[in-house]
Amino acid sequence: MRNILITGATGMLGGTLAYFFSSDFNVFGTGSSEYSEAKFAYKRFDLSSSNYDELIKWSNPDVVVHCGALTNGNFCSNNPKEAFDINGISLQKFLQSTKEDVEIIFISTDAVFPSSLHLAKESDCVFPENVYGKSKELGEFFLKTSNNRKYTIIRTTIVGLNVNKGKEGFVEWILNTAKSNEELGLFSDVLFSPISIWDLAKEINFLINSRNINSETLHIGGEICTKYEFGKRLLENLNISTEQLVESSILTFSNRAKRCTDQSLDSNYYQTKYKRVLPNLDQTINTIKQYYYYE
Repeated sequence: MRNILITGATGMLGGTLAYFFSSDFNVFGTGSSEYSEAKFAYKRFDLSSSNYDELIKWSNPDVVVHCGALTNGNFCSNNPKEAFDINGISLQKFLQSTKEDVEIIFISTDAVFPSSLHLAKESDCVFPENVYGKSKELGEFFLKTSNNRKYTIIRTTIVGLNVNKGKEGFVEWILNTAKSNEELGLFSDVLFSPISIWDLAKEINFLINSRNINSETLHIGGEICTKYEFGKRLLENLNISTEQLVESSILTFSNRAKRCTDQSLDSNYYQTKYKRVLPNLDQTINTIKQYYYYE
Protein backbone atom coordinates (compact mmCIF):
# COMPACT_ATOMS: atom_id res chain seq x y z
CA MET A 1 0.00 0.00 0.00
CA ARG A 2 1.06 3.55 -0.66
CA ASN A 3 1.89 5.98 2.12
CA ILE A 4 -0.40 9.00 2.51
CA LEU A 5 0.62 12.01 4.60
CA ILE A 6 -2.35 14.12 5.72
CA THR A 7 -1.75 17.52 7.24
CA GLY A 8 -4.35 19.09 9.50
CA ALA A 9 -5.24 15.61 10.77
CA THR A 10 -6.79 17.03 13.95
CA GLY A 11 -9.17 19.15 11.86
CA MET A 12 -12.56 18.35 10.38
CA LEU A 13 -11.49 17.30 6.88
CA GLY A 14 -8.04 15.97 7.72
CA GLY A 15 -9.36 13.84 10.58
CA THR A 16 -12.08 12.38 8.37
CA LEU A 17 -9.62 11.63 5.56
CA ALA A 18 -7.29 9.84 7.98
CA TYR A 19 -10.00 7.42 9.05
CA PHE A 20 -11.54 7.17 5.57
CA PHE A 21 -8.22 6.23 3.92
CA SER A 22 -7.04 3.72 6.53
CA SER A 23 -8.30 0.68 4.59
CA ASP A 24 -6.62 1.68 1.30
CA PHE A 25 -3.38 3.36 2.39
CA ASN A 26 -0.78 3.57 5.11
CA VAL A 27 -1.97 6.77 6.77
CA PHE A 28 0.33 9.24 8.47
CA GLY A 29 -1.30 12.30 10.00
CA THR A 30 0.15 15.48 11.39
CA GLY A 31 -1.19 18.53 13.16
CA SER A 32 -0.11 21.42 15.34
CA SER A 33 -1.41 19.93 18.61
CA GLU A 34 -1.21 16.69 20.53
CA TYR A 35 -3.81 14.12 19.50
CA SER A 36 -3.70 11.09 21.76
CA GLU A 37 -7.06 9.83 20.40
CA ALA A 38 -5.65 9.31 16.90
CA LYS A 39 -6.15 5.78 15.57
CA PHE A 40 -3.49 6.20 12.92
CA ALA A 41 0.20 7.09 12.90
CA TYR A 42 0.30 10.66 14.17
CA LYS A 43 3.08 13.19 14.68
CA ARG A 44 2.78 16.68 16.04
CA PHE A 45 4.52 19.08 13.67
CA ASP A 46 4.63 22.84 13.19
CA LEU A 47 4.10 23.78 9.55
CA SER A 48 5.92 27.06 10.17
CA SER A 49 9.16 25.08 10.69
CA SER A 50 12.03 26.10 8.42
CA ASN A 51 12.07 22.72 6.64
CA TYR A 52 10.01 19.55 6.58
CA ASP A 53 12.78 16.94 6.39
CA GLU A 54 11.87 15.42 9.75
CA LEU A 55 8.21 15.05 8.77
CA ILE A 56 9.00 13.56 5.36
CA LYS A 57 11.56 11.11 6.74
CA TRP A 58 8.99 9.91 9.30
CA SER A 59 6.11 9.43 6.84
CA ASN A 60 7.96 8.68 3.57
CA PRO A 61 4.86 9.69 1.59
CA ASP A 62 3.84 8.75 -1.91
CA VAL A 63 1.05 11.34 -1.69
CA VAL A 64 0.70 14.43 0.50
CA VAL A 65 -2.86 15.64 1.14
CA HIS A 66 -2.38 19.14 2.50
CA CYS A 67 -5.48 20.08 4.54
CA GLY A 68 -3.66 21.93 7.32
CA ALA A 69 -4.48 25.63 7.26
CA LEU A 70 -5.34 28.73 9.23
CA THR A 71 -8.94 29.34 8.19
CA ASN A 72 -10.19 31.97 10.63
CA GLY A 73 -10.54 35.12 8.56
CA ASN A 74 -10.04 37.54 11.45
CA PHE A 75 -6.96 35.69 12.69
CA CYS A 76 -5.45 35.69 9.20
CA SER A 77 -6.10 39.42 8.78
CA ASN A 78 -4.48 40.18 12.12
CA ASN A 79 -1.58 37.75 11.58
CA PRO A 80 -0.77 37.90 7.85
CA LYS A 81 2.80 36.59 8.17
CA GLU A 82 1.60 33.45 9.94
CA ALA A 83 -1.26 33.01 7.48
CA PHE A 84 1.01 33.24 4.43
CA ASP A 85 3.51 30.88 6.05
CA ILE A 86 1.02 28.14 6.96
CA ASN A 87 -1.39 28.48 4.03
CA GLY A 88 1.04 29.38 1.27
CA ILE A 89 4.77 28.97 1.87
CA SER A 90 4.14 25.49 3.31
CA LEU A 91 3.62 24.31 -0.28
CA GLN A 92 7.07 25.53 -1.24
CA LYS A 93 8.54 23.62 1.71
CA PHE A 94 6.74 20.42 0.71
CA LEU A 95 8.05 20.78 -2.84
CA GLN A 96 11.59 21.28 -1.55
CA SER A 97 11.54 18.41 0.94
CA THR A 98 9.93 15.69 -1.19
CA LYS A 99 11.09 13.80 -4.26
CA GLU A 100 9.66 14.69 -7.65
CA ASP A 101 7.51 11.53 -7.77
CA VAL A 102 5.60 12.49 -4.62
CA GLU A 103 2.14 13.74 -5.57
CA ILE A 104 0.54 16.67 -3.74
CA ILE A 105 -3.16 17.38 -3.22
CA PHE A 106 -3.76 20.90 -1.91
CA ILE A 107 -7.10 21.83 -0.36
CA SER A 108 -7.67 25.41 -1.44
CA THR A 109 -10.77 27.58 -1.14
CA ASP A 110 -13.48 29.58 -2.86
CA ALA A 111 -11.95 32.65 -1.17
CA VAL A 112 -9.45 33.05 -4.00
CA PHE A 113 -12.30 34.61 -6.02
CA PRO A 114 -14.04 37.99 -5.63
CA SER A 115 -17.73 38.50 -4.84
CA SER A 116 -18.34 39.64 -8.42
CA LEU A 117 -17.99 36.06 -9.74
CA HIS A 118 -21.01 33.78 -9.62
CA LEU A 119 -20.36 30.04 -9.89
CA ALA A 120 -16.64 30.57 -10.45
CA LYS A 121 -14.94 28.24 -12.89
CA GLU A 122 -11.39 26.89 -12.80
CA SER A 123 -10.53 29.10 -15.78
CA ASP A 124 -11.67 32.32 -14.07
CA CYS A 125 -9.04 34.75 -12.82
CA VAL A 126 -8.48 34.72 -9.08
CA PHE A 127 -8.74 37.96 -7.13
CA PRO A 128 -8.92 37.27 -3.38
CA GLU A 129 -10.48 39.96 -1.21
CA ASN A 130 -8.89 39.00 2.13
CA VAL A 131 -5.64 37.71 3.61
CA TYR A 132 -6.96 34.17 3.92
CA GLY A 133 -7.75 33.99 0.20
CA LYS A 134 -4.44 35.61 -0.72
CA SER A 135 -2.50 33.11 1.39
CA LYS A 136 -4.23 30.20 -0.35
CA GLU A 137 -3.54 31.81 -3.73
CA LEU A 138 0.15 31.83 -2.82
CA GLY A 139 0.03 28.09 -2.12
CA GLU A 140 -1.58 27.52 -5.50
CA PHE A 141 1.14 29.62 -7.14
CA PHE A 142 3.95 27.43 -5.80
CA LEU A 143 2.30 24.29 -7.20
CA LYS A 144 1.44 25.83 -10.56
CA THR A 145 5.02 27.03 -11.08
CA SER A 146 6.68 23.79 -9.93
CA ASN A 147 8.55 21.74 -12.49
CA ASN A 148 7.57 18.15 -13.33
CA ARG A 149 5.46 17.79 -10.19
CA LYS A 150 2.11 16.03 -10.17
CA TYR A 151 -0.44 17.91 -8.09
CA THR A 152 -4.14 18.64 -7.77
CA ILE A 153 -5.48 21.88 -6.34
CA ILE A 154 -9.00 21.36 -5.01
CA ARG A 155 -11.09 24.46 -4.44
CA THR A 156 -14.06 23.59 -2.27
CA THR A 157 -16.33 24.58 0.61
CA ILE A 158 -16.77 21.80 3.15
CA VAL A 159 -19.40 21.13 5.78
CA GLY A 160 -19.51 18.29 8.29
CA LEU A 161 -18.81 17.14 11.81
CA ASN A 162 -15.48 17.02 13.62
CA VAL A 163 -13.97 13.68 14.55
CA ASN A 164 -11.99 15.65 17.11
CA LYS A 165 -14.68 16.51 19.67
CA GLY A 166 -12.60 19.39 20.99
CA LYS A 167 -13.41 21.41 17.85
CA GLU A 168 -16.58 23.07 16.57
CA GLY A 169 -17.26 23.84 12.92
CA PHE A 170 -20.07 25.62 11.08
CA VAL A 171 -22.52 22.70 11.26
CA GLU A 172 -21.87 22.06 14.95
CA TRP A 173 -22.27 25.75 15.71
CA ILE A 174 -25.67 25.76 13.98
CA LEU A 175 -26.84 22.65 15.83
CA ASN A 176 -25.50 23.66 19.24
CA THR A 177 -26.96 27.16 19.00
CA ALA A 178 -30.37 25.88 17.93
CA LYS A 179 -30.49 23.20 20.61
CA SER A 180 -29.58 25.82 23.23
CA ASN A 181 -32.63 27.81 22.12
CA GLU A 182 -30.46 30.84 21.39
CA GLU A 183 -31.07 33.20 18.50
CA LEU A 184 -29.39 31.83 15.40
CA GLY A 185 -28.64 34.36 12.68
CA LEU A 186 -27.57 32.98 9.30
CA PHE A 187 -26.71 35.03 6.22
CA SER A 188 -29.42 35.14 3.58
CA ASP A 189 -27.19 37.25 1.31
CA VAL A 190 -24.22 34.85 1.13
CA LEU A 191 -24.16 32.10 -1.49
CA PHE A 192 -21.97 29.01 -1.27
CA SER A 193 -21.68 25.48 -2.70
CA PRO A 194 -21.26 23.15 0.29
CA ILE A 195 -20.09 19.56 0.00
CA SER A 196 -19.83 17.22 2.96
CA ILE A 197 -16.41 16.13 4.18
CA TRP A 198 -17.38 12.51 3.58
CA ASP A 199 -18.35 13.14 -0.04
CA LEU A 200 -15.17 15.11 -0.65
CA ALA A 201 -13.19 12.26 0.91
CA LYS A 202 -14.73 9.90 -1.67
CA GLU A 203 -13.67 12.20 -4.51
CA ILE A 204 -10.10 12.55 -3.19
CA ASN A 205 -9.92 8.78 -2.76
CA PHE A 206 -11.11 8.37 -6.36
CA LEU A 207 -8.46 10.75 -7.69
CA ILE A 208 -5.67 8.98 -5.83
CA ASN A 209 -6.74 5.40 -6.59
CA SER A 210 -7.46 6.10 -10.25
CA ARG A 211 -4.05 7.80 -10.59
CA ASN A 212 -5.63 11.06 -11.67
CA ILE A 213 -3.34 13.57 -10.00
CA ASN A 214 -2.81 15.48 -13.22
CA SER A 215 -1.25 18.84 -12.30
CA GLU A 216 -4.53 20.73 -12.48
CA THR A 217 -7.03 22.77 -10.52
CA LEU A 218 -10.46 21.30 -9.80
CA HIS A 219 -13.62 22.73 -8.26
CA ILE A 220 -15.39 20.10 -6.17
CA GLY A 221 -18.50 21.37 -4.45
CA GLY A 222 -22.22 20.86 -4.06
CA GLU A 223 -25.44 22.66 -4.95
CA ILE A 224 -25.57 26.42 -4.54
CA CYS A 225 -27.63 27.83 -1.65
CA THR A 226 -27.55 30.61 0.96
CA LYS A 227 -26.12 30.04 4.43
CA TYR A 228 -29.64 30.61 5.80
CA GLU A 229 -31.22 28.05 3.46
CA PHE A 230 -28.57 25.49 4.37
CA GLY A 231 -29.09 25.96 8.11
CA LYS A 232 -32.90 25.88 7.85
CA ARG A 233 -32.95 22.66 5.87
CA LEU A 234 -30.37 21.07 8.14
CA LEU A 235 -32.38 21.80 11.28
CA GLU A 236 -35.64 20.69 9.69
CA ASN A 237 -34.12 17.38 8.59
CA LEU A 238 -32.79 16.74 12.08
CA ASN A 239 -36.13 17.69 13.66
CA ILE A 240 -34.52 20.54 15.59
CA SER A 241 -36.59 23.67 16.16
CA THR A 242 -36.08 26.58 13.78
CA GLU A 243 -38.00 28.94 16.06
CA GLN A 244 -34.87 30.95 16.91
CA LEU A 245 -33.52 30.94 13.35
CA VAL A 246 -33.43 34.40 11.76
CA GLU A 247 -32.18 35.77 8.47
CA SER A 248 -29.19 38.07 8.84
CA SER A 249 -26.94 40.03 6.49
CA ILE A 250 -23.18 39.85 6.15
CA LEU A 251 -23.23 43.62 5.61
CA THR A 252 -24.18 44.17 9.26
CA PHE A 253 -20.98 42.53 10.54
CA SER A 254 -18.42 45.31 10.72
CA ASN A 255 -15.87 43.76 13.07
CA ARG A 256 -14.90 40.82 10.90
CA ALA A 257 -12.54 40.15 8.03
CA LYS A 258 -13.93 40.87 4.58
CA ARG A 259 -15.64 37.81 3.10
CA CYS A 260 -17.19 37.34 -0.31
CA THR A 261 -20.95 37.43 -0.55
CA ASP A 262 -20.86 35.00 -3.47
CA GLN A 263 -18.69 31.99 -2.63
CA SER A 264 -20.24 29.68 -5.22
CA LEU A 265 -18.16 27.30 -7.32
CA ASP A 266 -18.98 25.64 -10.64
CA SER A 267 -18.01 21.95 -10.46
CA ASN A 268 -19.17 20.94 -13.96
CA TYR A 269 -15.64 20.61 -15.35
CA TYR A 270 -14.67 18.02 -12.74
CA GLN A 271 -17.90 16.07 -13.12
CA THR A 272 -17.64 16.01 -16.91
CA LYS A 273 -13.96 15.18 -17.17
CA TYR A 274 -13.99 12.37 -14.60
CA LYS A 275 -17.61 11.23 -15.05
CA ARG A 276 -18.44 11.91 -11.41
CA VAL A 277 -21.79 12.96 -9.96
CA LEU A 278 -21.54 15.30 -7.00
CA PRO A 279 -24.30 15.51 -4.38
CA ASN A 280 -27.11 18.05 -4.41
CA LEU A 281 -28.13 19.93 -1.26
CA ASP A 282 -30.65 17.31 -0.11
CA GLN A 283 -28.03 14.59 -0.41
CA THR A 284 -25.47 16.70 1.47
CA ILE A 285 -27.96 17.30 4.30
CA ASN A 286 -28.87 13.60 4.42
CA THR A 287 -25.20 12.63 4.66
CA ILE A 288 -24.69 14.98 7.60
CA LYS A 289 -27.85 13.57 9.18
CA GLN A 290 -26.55 10.03 8.79
CA TYR A 291 -23.25 10.77 10.52
CA TYR A 292 -24.92 12.96 13.14
CA TYR A 293 -27.09 10.07 14.34
CA TYR A 294 -24.28 7.55 13.90
CA GLU A 295 -21.97 9.51 16.19
